[in-house]
Amino acid sequence: MNKLSGLWLSAGLAIGQLAYAAEGDCQPLPDAEGDVLVALISGSDANALLHIYFADDEVCTSQSGALKFDITSSINFHVSADLDELAVQGVVEGFETWLRVDSKYSGELLLDRATAEGLDLTAAEFLGDNSQLEAADFFIEYVGTFEIGEIALRNVETNIPLLEAPYDHYIDRDSKPEMPAPEVEFLTVGSIGAAILEELVITLDIANHQMTMTEAR
Repeated sequence: MNKLSGLWLSAGLAIGQLAYAAEGDCQPLPDAEGDVLVALISGSDANALLHIYFADDEVCTSQSGALKFDITSSINFHVSADLDELAVQGVVEGFETWLRVDSKYSGELLLDRATAEGLDLTAAEFLGDNSQLEAADFFIEYVGTFEIGEIALRNVETNIPLLEAPYDHYIDRDSKPEMPAPEVEFLTVGSIGAAILEELVITLDIANHQMTMTEAR
């Protein structure tokens, strides 16, 4: 069952209409070594307006300025080429934080241990039946509320590292103590995975640094 209960505002409808009108400019998503969204932003025209459809594995392009963003539905985001990461601002169980948009992560949501403990999500590690784990170092819990912009999700399946798991959220990335400002300000505490991204349309206005996520139809 679709977990999305987001509101379709007029801006969201305009995005959908413009995206369908731009079908002649649609291409398959790039087969990038790193994150596909970072690759799209890095390799696109600075004035491009990108509509990304993960479910259809395609991106449609038009010119920036063709769509007027509603500032109230725009999502704060930050791109780090050094970390190969696009971070977005979201709200997990009332906690506002930064999350990595990770198309290579197959699940719905991943949270680091410290964040999960702070949100009181770790009791299930000792009480629940976690025999069907995606990986031996993680257990599954459900986040009651998760919001990105105008979209609200309920009961989101979340992977959390076990207490003794040797898990580093930034493994194979630059070490956090050496990161210069402002990178440290945007360090993420988890990942939004493909299982959620496939239910969304992401629109990126590169020139104006604006982004929205709307429910895919």
